[in-house]
Amino acid sequence: MRALIISADNFEDSELLVPYYRLKEAGLDVTVASMNRAAIKGKHGYEVAVDKILDEVNPDDYAILVLPGGA
Repeated sequence: MRALIISADNFEDSELLVPYYRLKEAGLDVTVASMNRAAIKGKHGYEVAVDKILDEVNPDDYAILVLPGGA
């Protein structure tokens, strides 16, 4: 099963990182997508690598969507 997290700079760190690591622990393939390939940075300074830009995402490839809060 695959999960998609869509986010951008200034995300709420815990709202992205907790689901990300929990889904990984459960054995899911997790992809982080954003508007460009540069790493995104949370409100509290955590950085997350971006796997795909939004144009590369096919929604049919994912069973779960996570939309973390933030600016």
